[in-house]
Amino acid sequence: MFKNFEVNQLFEGQVNERPHFSVNIEGQEYKGMVQDGKVHWYHPHPQQKLGEELLNSIESKVNDLMSNHLES
Repeated sequence: MFKNFEVNQLFEGQVNERPHFSVNIEGQEYKGMVQDGKVHWYHPHPQQKLGEELLNSIESKVNDLMSNHLES
């Protein structure tokens, strides 16, 4: 579905530190963060190029990968 899923810390060492991710989908790099179980995409938003059904599937996978990353 997608390649090169990476997680980095945003605002590291600060009170509002949180993990954010980058992922390559069909050759396009997208970035965002997950907060309260919801994916918040940065610009460009993948919905602009992908359909709603594919986007829902991708967001589900992102949630799973982020959960796994935060547990380790």
